Amino acid sequence: MIRVLVFVLLMLPVLSSSLLAAPKPKQCFTGPELTSEREVRHGIYLREAARRCQGRFLPDSVKTWDTFEEANGAKFRAAVARRKKAWQREFPKDWQAKQNHADGSIVTYARNIPLTDGFCENIGELLTTISKRGYGGFSAQTKIIKNEVVQSYKACQ
Repeated sequence: MIRVLVFVLLMLPVLSSSLLAAPKPKQCFTGPELTSEREVRHGIYLREAARRCQGRFLPDSVKTWDTFEEANGAKFRAAVARRKKAWQREFPKDWQAKQNHADGSIVTYARNIPLTDGFCENIGELLTTISKRGYGGFSAQTKIIKNEVVQSYKACQ
């Protein structure tokens, strides 16, 4: 019991300094953070949709997505890092659980859309566009979900 108490007392300054060092929540997301949120969400959606359409509807959809993701890895990593930093700031106690919930809802949504010719044709068009236009085309596609992101997270003014 005394060992536990001594350990807690020794760790108190370390814990309090790390809590003080954490950035204070802004209660909003900046423009670049919202862009990163859109890009990460759209990436999750396209990846899952490409996996579902692979084979019967789109023979090379996974390969197309993987090639795009590999070619733009640095940009994706930057978006993920910016997003993570924002989530850590805004939800310091449970950011990982909240982020996992948000990401999981996108995966669940993508996996439950009826698998039809029309759905996969649309995904094929999106994949073709990003293959031809690169990350700029991908980023332009994310504007489709801007309202969804701004509805979920307040934009800083």
